[in-house]
Amino acid sequence: MKHKFPDTPAAGSQLRVAGPGNAAGKIMLIVIVVLIATLAGVILARQLLSPAAEFEAASIYPEARIISDFSLHDADGREFSEADLSGSISLLFFGFTHCPDICPDTLAVLARARDKLETMRVEKLPEVIFVSVDPERDGGATMREYVEYFHPAFRAVTGDDQALERLTSQVGAMYVLGVPDEQGFYSVDHSGMVVIIDSDGRMIGRFRTGVDADSMAADLFRLIRAGV
Repeated sequence: MKHKFPDTPAAGSQLRVAGPGNAAGKIMLIVIVVLIATLAGVILARQLLSPAAEFEAASIYPEARIISDFSLHDADGREFSEADLSGSISLLFFGFTHCPDICPDTLAVLARARDKLETMRVEKLPEVIFVSVDPERDGGATMREYVEYFHPAFRAVTGDDQALERLTSQVGAMYVLGVPDEQGFYSVDHSGMVVIIDSDGRMIGRFRTGVDADSMAADLFRLIRAGV
């Protein structure tokens, strides 16, 4: 009867025996690979979620800025304060009713963007607030008729220079009254951006001058879906 012996390694070959050291090395390699993959995922996520990649036209600040107390009044003489900026996204635009181009163009874009959101069945539509920086000529029916020409849901507010300063200084808006001509007409140089206020009444960003309605609506839809 012949006995079968286990295969033996060929001459010159080495017999490899798995030991504790080899197992630990494999585990360490796996841990390193997982850490590298996790880090790569975090970097990619940050790139995808950055304002530059996420939003088409809005500039979103790294941190929200609290709006402290101010007091203006609307077209009906009712007080308008920081409390009125809570509950939904608010879009503040600073201008004046005699504005020849930037104001009507921007308000028209805001109206189209809001209509697009309504078509998309967005429940909490943003509040659009036109802040007149020309209280001498803008007040009451003048403001109301001006904004309602663009959209019936738009609001208009104003106040004296001191009251306006309380708000404009917080959001970075500027305006300068021009020198009246012989007929008493004057223009107003003012900021053209649209300030974005979240539902907690904090400034979170702005839309630049000249943004189109499609980009604005897309960005607002993202903010609303995110629960801002």
